[in-house]
Formats: sequence, C-alpha cells, structure tokens
Amino acid sequence: MDINVVVLNTVTSTLNEARAMQNAGEGTVVLAREQTNFRGRAGKRWYSPAGGLWFTIVTYPKVSSTTSPMLTLFSALSIANGISKTTGLHAAVRWPNDVYVHGGKVAGVLTEMTVENDIITKALISMCINANFDVDSLPQEVRGIATTLKREAQTEIDLERLFSNILEDFTRLYEYYKTGWLDYLANEIKSSMELLGAPVSITIHDETMIGILSDIDNLGRIAFKLDTDMVYVAPGDVQDLTPL
Repeated sequence: MDINVVVLNTVTSTLNEARAMQNAGEGTVVLAREQTNFRGRAGKRWYSPAGGLWFTIVTYPKVSSTTSPMLTLFSALSIANGISKTTGLHAAVRWPNDVYVHGGKVAGVLTEMTVENDIITKALISMCINANFDVDSLPQEVRGIATTLKREAQTEIDLERLFSNILEDFTRLYEYYKTGWLDYLANEIKSSMELLGAPVSITIHDETMIGILSDIDNLGRIAFKLDTDMVYVAPGDVQDLTPL
C-alpha cells in the first residue's frame, strides 16, 4: 500500500475530512495539527489539541465484515508497536480499540466502514495519539484516565518518527489482514494485549458480569470465562470493560 499524506491545520476531525474525499486512493492519510470535535467510540469526545498525532487512513480491504473487530485491533497494535519502537515505553493494546502506557490511556482507534453484501468495501481508520502536550491541558473528567507520551517518557516525542513507525507497522499488518492471515494477527495482538488472563468487569446490554478475559479469536472477539462457561463477545455488544 502506497502512503499519500494530506497535511491540514485545524479541522473538526480528520475522519470528516477523509469522508469528504470521495475518490481518495487506498493509503491516503489525512493528518491534522489539531481536531476540534473528534468523537470516538460511543460518541465520546476525544480532546485533540496541538501536539498530538491525529490522522485517518483510507483503506479498501474487500474482506468479510465479520473480521471488522480485527481491523480495529491490529490498527491499535500498530500504534502500540510504533510507540514502543519510537520511545522505548511499553505500550499495550486494551480491547477493543485503545492503547495504554503505564495504566493510562494514550491512544485510541475509531473505524468507520462501508459494507456491501457482507464485504468491507471501504474503511476509514482514525488514530488519536496523545503525544506532546501536558495532561493538565485536558478536561478534568478525563485526566484520571488519559495520559500522554510526553508525561510517560518525561520528554517530548519525535512526532515525525512516531508517525512513520506507526504507518510502517500498519502497512505490514494490513497486508496480513487483506490476505486472510487472521490467526497470525490474533497471536501478534495477544502478545501485546493488556488484561489477557486477568479478571475484568464487563457490561453487555446493561448487565454487568465479572469473569476472566481468557483469549481473543481470529475475528477479534474476546473469550470471556464466566464461572465454568466460555462466552465469545464482539466489541459491538460491550458497553464497558474494566479491570478489577
């Protein structure tokens, strides 16, 4: 996949900008200095000031929509790998779409797809990475959850190098995804996945249960062990997943 980066200054969201590019080729990346109104999973606002890394990648996977959770997961893995390679920090994927460093949320992925006859014909993959700004610049309600690479590394990060490392790993993993190497991707994700084998609280359709996050399968679903039962859960069914 050839990368073509479109650099913008301030936008409502790079997702909106990418969505408006009707004829954008695969590998088009919309990168912005800041976003004023990016909405993540469940419509929650992701605060995106200058100093972060905010971009959306245009892809045309042409694979079954049943694999869509895996698309989001390996995108999060590419962020985690890029952070680790650039900074030396240990970054971990938290299912289904976030990246954590030292227990704080540092990045997230939002995937918007066009599906025709069960085939993902187009996917816009938005990545938000908190990098070179202070946590104090974020609203009070997210300071206890979020962190930044600057805070965790105790220094500013080379954003250009981080961006390049993430895109390089994303391109590698995307080729595996398009050619159906889902077991390989699942194993790579599990090697960098937070909370695997740990007790968690999970809320599904307003019902909260406690069990063990035992595994993920090659469709990106978690295997949740509840007493003696094993339940496979897709991201779309989960309202909340919290470590105990």
